Amino acid sequence: MNQLYPHIFQPLQVGNVTFKNRIFSAPSMGHMMQNNAPTYPEPAMIKNYLEKAKGGVAQVECGGQQVNQPGKDPIHSNFDIEDPTGWRNFIHFTDAIHFYDCKCSYELIHFGSEGEYTEEAKKNKIYGCSDFTRKDGLHFYQMPEEEMEKLADRYAHLAECVKFCGFDTLLIHGGHGTLLQEFVSPRGNHRTDEYGGSMANRAKFPLMVLDRIREKVGRDLLIEYRISGSECVPGGFEIDECIEFVKLIQDRIDIIHVSAGVVREPRLRAITHPTGFLAPACNVHLAAAVKACPDIHIPVLGLGAFQKPDDIEKALATDQADIIAMARGLIADPLTIAKAKAGKPEKIVPCIKCFRCLDEFKTTHKYVCSVNPEAGREDFTDMMVPKKWHKNHVGIIGGGPGGMYCAMKAAQRGHDVTLFEKEATLGGQLKEAAFMRFKYDLYDYEKYLIDQISTCDNIKVITNCNATPDMIRAMGFDTVIAAVGATPIKPRAISGLDGDNVLTCAESFFSGKPIGKNIVIIGGGQAGCETAIHYASNGHKVTILEMQNTLAKDAMRTYREELLGQLDDHHITIITGGKCTQVNDNEVLYQDANAQIHALTCDTIILAMGMRANTALAESFRDTAPEFRALGDCTKVGNVQTTIRAAYDAANCIGADLID
Repeated sequence: MNQLYPHIFQPLQVGNVTFKNRIFSAPSMGHMMQNNAPTYPEPAMIKNYLEKAKGGVAQVECGGQQVNQPGKDPIHSNFDIEDPTGWRNFIHFTDAIHFYDCKCSYELIHFGSEGEYTEEAKKNKIYGCSDFTRKDGLHFYQMPEEEMEKLADRYAHLAECVKFCGFDTLLIHGGHGTLLQEFVSPRGNHRTDEYGGSMANRAKFPLMVLDRIREKVGRDLLIEYRISGSECVPGGFEIDECIEFVKLIQDRIDIIHVSAGVVREPRLRAITHPTGFLAPACNVHLAAAVKACPDIHIPVLGLGAFQKPDDIEKALATDQADIIAMARGLIADPLTIAKAKAGKPEKIVPCIKCFRCLDEFKTTHKYVCSVNPEAGREDFTDMMVPKKWHKNHVGIIGGGPGGMYCAMKAAQRGHDVTLFEKEATLGGQLKEAAFMRFKYDLYDYEKYLIDQISTCDNIKVITNCNATPDMIRAMGFDTVIAAVGATPIKPRAISGLDGDNVLTCAESFFSGKPIGKNIVIIGGGQAGCETAIHYASNGHKVTILEMQNTLAKDAMRTYREELLGQLDDHHITIITGGKCTQVNDNEVLYQDANAQIHALTCDTIILAMGMRANTALAESFRDTAPEFRALGDCTKVGNVQTTIRAAYDAANCIGADLID
């Protein structure tokens, strides 16, 4: 028995399957690792999932085959386990996962009226539970019984293929407002036939699907079922109905997943995939309610922003769930469970809930993780990282996230590293997270990096040191890395920005200057919006002045939706399309789209107008060592993800032996 986490590492027998512990990797689809044409997992996708199996989870859930056919698009993968030309690859997939004594699950999902459909697919009649016209104008027709029969048969045939390809379990997604949940939810089901009205009627189609599947696969394939314990909307599906529904289906399934929210409602996505505005493990109360029902006898799985082993152990120990699923936490660190088992939870890389894993690919065609620079490129990391290198004496200038990560990775590869930081403490821009309670994940990541640096014997940290090229040159480093970051922009065209009551976001936290009751924030990007929410939640009256017509364009979709909602919750005044022209002692002047000048009265002005790369400073160190590299914001202003990936790349290239 694991002494630190006895409940996590207690095996679980379900039917004819034994799970070695109580942690599942929740279904996630690494789009953009997978080409869009193949209907089967390619090596890049297999390697991504394999990292989680290697990391010690009991089961890896392969996410996301759509049961219907919404059409192929440029960004989403198009698995189809029904296509026999791909069976070989699916069998390779399950064989690889089983190598690590890990079970495999395959997810089937029909998004119904929550889904995305290509223009080609829209030419055909699209069925949902009920007649319904979406906000974007797409109409869904009430699914007739003959279509329901066809769809149930398709689920069953797909299940046969899942069993044939060696999967241990089948996950039926019936939550988050998808088709099967539409049927059981009063929000989505407005039918007047035998499939509408009472819960017994609303459950008939999901029961039909499960019965058809069991007819084909018997009990040899475990069935998991995901449901939203609460849709979190007025008139929606709630926990009492969830419990009633689980009672109806429990003899047909083996494990119930209890989640929350729906897909297409903006702020509900941020409940299904919780942001930092919610506490860790915020949805587990729904699983706990299901598990507490004495009439429910199957294992209950809880999920929703579980990251820390202590939180997981507590949920299991207090009977809130039998199993916990993790998604983003295992993308951030696939070795989370192995580190917990080894009694080294402090080595786990924290997820910062930035949502780049969930949303980035939709605009940039890249699958990335801010804190795991190997995510999305697991299959070719081995091709990039030099196999041979010699030990270097490395100087790194800048103790922000890029400098710290580069130092940590370089030290892990055996180099001796000296890290220079001009401030009294490490952290760089990450230090701002300590002031904003909804940035607790980023604060944890800062602490993680500092802890790794402090416990590494071959890293020497020199703080309060404004390093110069002459000083660095004199120290005789083999390699010098410049990670000197960026500087807040203060446009010269705007007069008055040097006033005592004008601060940057960082200065508002660190300068010690008093912050007035009435604040104007110039700049409505993610940083400006977060700063506004922080001060508004602490009793200040806040106005955001943004030159563009939209706010937080640099934030990921799911987080941005919640961010905008928080601005509204905190009654923050928003002015878009307004160009600041002048700042006076207690006044901000701006010009609107019609060239009219307006004045905003305020006590404090906070600048959130972006950052400018310290390129010249970085380049001043270029000739201080035989090998030099600049990384992060001093080359091009980015974010945590671009900085950490650049730091990983730089560290792995230090001392490379490329010539035999």
